[in-house]
Amino acid sequence: MVKAHIVNHTHWDREWYFTSADALVLSEQLFTEVLNELVKNPNSSFVLDGQTSILDDYVSLHPEKMNLIKRLVKEERLYIGPWYTQTDGFFTHGESILRNAMIGILDSKKYGQYMKIGYLPDTFGFNAQMPVIFNQIGLDNFFFWRGIHLGKQVMSTYFKWKGLGGEKEVIAINMPQGYGTGMLLEPTHDYVDRRLDPAIEYIHNYSKTAEVLIPSGNDQLNIIFDFSTKIDKINEIGKHEYVISSYPMFLQYIKSLPSLEVYQGEFREPVNARVHKTIGSSRMNIKLRNYQLEQKILKRIEPLLVIAGFNNICIGKQLLIQMWKKILEGQAHDSLAGCVSDAVADDIMHRMKEAEEIADSIENTIKKKIADDLELNDKQILIFNTELHRFKGYKDVIIASKNKYIYFPNVEDACIVNEVYVPSRKNILEETSAGNRYIEEEGYYLLTVRLKVELPSLGYTVISFEEVNSIMKQRQLIEDNQSNFIGNDYYHISFDNQELILKHSNGKIVRNFIILEDEANAGDTYDFSPLQNDVAIPLVFEEANVEKSLNFEKMIIKGYYDLPLDLEHRYKRNKTGKLDIKLSIELNKFDELIHCNLEVNNQIYSHRLRLKINTGILSEENIASLPFGYIKRKPDYPKEWENIYSEKPIDIEPFDQSVSLTDKQYNCSVFTKGMKEYQHRKECIYITLFSTTGQLGKPDLNYRPGRASGDTTKKGHVFIPTPGAQLIGEHEFSFAIHMGKGAFNGANTSLIARCFQSGNIFYQRQQYNFFFNRLDNKIQQTDKKLQLNNKFELMQLPKEYIVSACHPSFYSEDKFIIRIENPTDKPSMIDKRHFEGKHVELVNAIEEPLVDQNEWMIPPYDVLTVRIKK
Repeated sequence: MVKAHIVNHTHWDREWYFTSADALVLSEQLFTEVLNELVKNPNSSFVLDGQTSILDDYVSLHPEKMNLIKRLVKEERLYIGPWYTQTDGFFTHGESILRNAMIGILDSKKYGQYMKIGYLPDTFGFNAQMPVIFNQIGLDNFFFWRGIHLGKQVMSTYFKWKGLGGEKEVIAINMPQGYGTGMLLEPTHDYVDRRLDPAIEYIHNYSKTAEVLIPSGNDQLNIIFDFSTKIDKINEIGKHEYVISSYPMFLQYIKSLPSLEVYQGEFREPVNARVHKTIGSSRMNIKLRNYQLEQKILKRIEPLLVIAGFNNICIGKQLLIQMWKKILEGQAHDSLAGCVSDAVADDIMHRMKEAEEIADSIENTIKKKIADDLELNDKQILIFNTELHRFKGYKDVIIASKNKYIYFPNVEDACIVNEVYVPSRKNILEETSAGNRYIEEEGYYLLTVRLKVELPSLGYTVISFEEVNSIMKQRQLIEDNQSNFIGNDYYHISFDNQELILKHSNGKIVRNFIILEDEANAGDTYDFSPLQNDVAIPLVFEEANVEKSLNFEKMIIKGYYDLPLDLEHRYKRNKTGKLDIKLSIELNKFDELIHCNLEVNNQIYSHRLRLKINTGILSEENIASLPFGYIKRKPDYPKEWENIYSEKPIDIEPFDQSVSLTDKQYNCSVFTKGMKEYQHRKECIYITLFSTTGQLGKPDLNYRPGRASGDTTKKGHVFIPTPGAQLIGEHEFSFAIHMGKGAFNGANTSLIARCFQSGNIFYQRQQYNFFFNRLDNKIQQTDKKLQLNNKFELMQLPKEYIVSACHPSFYSEDKFIIRIENPTDKPSMIDKRHFEGKHVELVNAIEEPLVDQNEWMIPPYDVLTVRIKK
């Protein structure tokens, strides 16, 4: 006889093929019934899907229920948190997953305690560093369904999962038949004999434990009424012992076991459940926007808020939290994956628009308040560095100037790389103390200038320029139509006979260095699937022109392609669609990165477009970045898979910031800004730009036979068209390539990634255009003087320290957080002397103090979080 712990829950998608507004209406009814049943039946308990966002939505409608919710939470009959939303496990930044828990736990405290369970029941697989993330949020366990291969990765459903460094671990509890294993609990022989008992025996066959977990619930399902009565009746019918339980209660049982097997690695095997291995390129507009916002907040807004706080500019942390919430709502597994209806996709993009507006306004406020206090004139530029090490190199700034000829007397190197003239305007209102008058507003130039500067660490400085009457004192990027090549000290790139040829300074030559490939996509928003008998079409470039300056050179190559318009035309080989591509490749004099920007005008339906980058390195394995580390993968999948897997276990994989190939002599890394899906073939890396489709779910795909994913093949559920997922229109992609001597080095690669991701933060206090920064004409200058200096540096760390986060404390008003990562397979020691004179404390991400305050060593593939008092 097996003891079955039956846990009543609901899995609550805030949006999917329905919108969050639809879900709000559903929750208003269902959650009220949940609360009423918990009051009526004191023996029952309920798990509200481990996310506080849905509870916050409900309480906004029913604030009168707050005290009841607090009481039920305190009695451990209503389980809430620890997440804000049910996060994606591969395409979010590691810091975003931490913010999800930080905000979820913070919000949970409004209601009392939170469920200390790493509960992600429906996420489409998990990166190998989740144990490190769980440890940072104070969790020692993980409850999940998808991605596991029982019998291959582990034998038991209950085991220990270690991070890549081997030191951080959690107890992992797998639900092999899903979170709906015991749904629709009925005290009947049909239910017990045909559904419940076989499930118990299936799990027990793997676990070999005396007790097993049976989650009882499903998508948007209500609480089970008269739960205890039904369990009593099932005990009379079945051959096992059935008890009302909770996830914390079952966890205590697993912790009591004498030993558990150990697993190290990722969960991405589509065996008992689909993980949608090619979902990383669906609705790329959402994924790219998500990446851009993550980077804006992590690299700009959060550090700027720290700088502002030290300069007595007070901006409430609730604005930061509100901004994160709008992003996190779009990072739920369905939402960020892109397997949603067009209406939901519109909602996601709108929330991201709102988040970006908050971010831009916070940045605008901080920069203007500092510039106002410094009383800068329009010939002075305020430049920030949000990294925790001093910067020396090139930054781009945009300057409004009456004259297009300008000169920076204290800057070693300055070059105008772009200019736009804004013509004068007539009949413009000017408000003066003597009254209103109408004037002609003079024209001006917007000049993009590349400056070689030295910037303080986590601070700012001011540089000045002069307007001059001659071009002699400035340099501009000039067009060189005679050349077919660009070069610097590291690379020589030529365009010859429609072929890009790369020559490295070490003598290595790579032909067909970059091309693109286009092929049909017969899949849906969940998965790419090839069209039968279709062949990928190589897209070679047709023309090139070159621009050069003293310190950087740029090649712009273009291609115009006639391709089949849609799947029907692919069958017929008709070329009636248009695809235009422009690739800009830039080499800077002192930079080992090959910077690339790709513009695509897509007028084709249902296809996949990929970059093919020839590294010239023949390797059997690749190295992909993931949160706080790197994982090695070997392209391999079984040819005979239908009898084991629920979808084809194709070797298309996710990555975080970079993917690399290496041998003993050379290494090559591709860095991207938001593209996170790749495939490795011999010496080539394929990066997916997008896979477009016109349907939410389809049955009988080449890569995914059988039912359609989602609800579209359930009885009464119709197929849902998604014309918005065709991504017709213009799209832009940024990536960079680095080729170096010697074998791959994780620390060096992370430093290069940091340089590639760094941005330009600047401000000009000018009168030409108050909408260059939207709030410039609304942020009022106050009489209160902040007593700021023209140069500010908060603190400095060595350049080799990889800082993954610098943000104001979410839990204290007078503190800020620095998190340092170790992306290598060796321990890394942090020198405490860099924090001398500061009140510091070692904490985790939710700011719980660590027991050992003297352990400043970061284990391999791990992080150290430091809280600093202002």
